[in-house]
Amino acid sequence: MPDPRMVVIGVALAALATSAGAQSPVDSLGRVTARVIPDTVTVGQPFVVSLRAIPPRGRQAVAPAVPDTGGLVEPLDPANVTRRGDTLLVRYRLIAWEPGVLTIPLGPVLMRLDSNEVSVPVDVRVVVASVLPAEAANRVPRNARELFPVSARWWERWWQWTLVLMATVAAVYLFERWRRRERTPVIDTASPLAEAEAAFARLEARRLLSAGEGGRHVALSAEIVRQYLASVEPTLALALTNAELLDAIAPIPGMPDRQLAQLLDQVDAVRFGGTRADDATAQRVGGLSRALVRDIDRVRSAMAEQAAP
Repeated sequence: MPDPRMVVIGVALAALATSAGAQSPVDSLGRVTARVIPDTVTVGQPFVVSLRAIPPRGRQAVAPAVPDTGGLVEPLDPANVTRRGDTLLVRYRLIAWEPGVLTIPLGPVLMRLDSNEVSVPVDVRVVVASVLPAEAANRVPRNARELFPVSARWWERWWQWTLVLMATVAAVYLFERWRRRERTPVIDTASPLAEAEAAFARLEARRLLSAGEGGRHVALSAEIVRQYLASVEPTLALALTNAELLDAIAPIPGMPDRQLAQLLDQVDAVRFGGTRADDATAQRVGGLSRALVRDIDRVRSAMAEQAAP
């Protein structure tokens, strides 16, 4: 039985001989020669086919078209066509995708004279060697590796799950302890007098007198006094009318009911009596309101000190 390698080498030499001197058998139709450079290539390696066509006298050679893409042999670039007198020179840059002796699918060269054409076939072959080593067929491939390494099963990592469980329990315990902690109530340490003084300061900062709103300044001054009284005595609610307020304040010791009645009369004269609240009236009512609050606080503080043991 002949050696397969010797058969392949013989076929390759025959193809090279054909490609090195491929020409039309009829000289009267012209002469076409083709050459493959390099003579042997590997799969995916570019190679060049140089074609030379000499037409008969009076005719013109037309280059064959490049092979179609998608075949075993396909072009990389358009054909490079040049002429030297009547001689046609064509250069093809190709690539092969299968090992063996492949026939390059070039069309015939047309020898044209006016409307008369004569076709000269071109038989060009290339030897394509495999990129695998000669002894690759005798090799036993190893098993394919897994895409991901095999991880340990969950019950084999019990210590990791134990740590996760302990961390979860600790987090829940700390959260519940934080949620149920005794919150210290916020105690407002500001005294009623301090709140009233702060309210008078805010009223002065609004500059209602310079804006021509003396009546509003008077009403807000009286409102601060009413708020102070409601803070020191729960029975003196803001919902009481002026008459009800005077009746409720009369029996309470340390309350200047006459000064309060005078203040309320002046406020009612401005709010309901139509008295114009000029700057002087508004300042007088504001000063009286602040003085009334301070007097009440001073008297009540003195009474608390006397009552203390």
